[in-house]
Amino acid sequence: MYVTKDDMDYIKKSAHLLDAYEKKFGERFIAFNYADFLATKEKCAGQIYKETLEKALLDDKPYHIVSHRYDVFDH
Repeated sequence: MYVTKDDMDYIKKSAHLLDAYEKKFGERFIAFNYADFLATKEKCAGQIYKETLEKALLDDKPYHIVSHRYDVFDH
């Protein structure tokens, strides 16, 4: 999967959050995918990913997001 520079900048900024999430909850946060984190006019997908991860840590509960990455393609 190709990731835009803007999205990648947010994903890179999320590395320490991903580590904190795994340490705190004992499981990994869902991997970034455009099908799961849809961009809006105001925010790119990477920013939404980072904010969702931050919110999970602030809410002090693990998020179990069901991925939609294979809803269209099955290979």
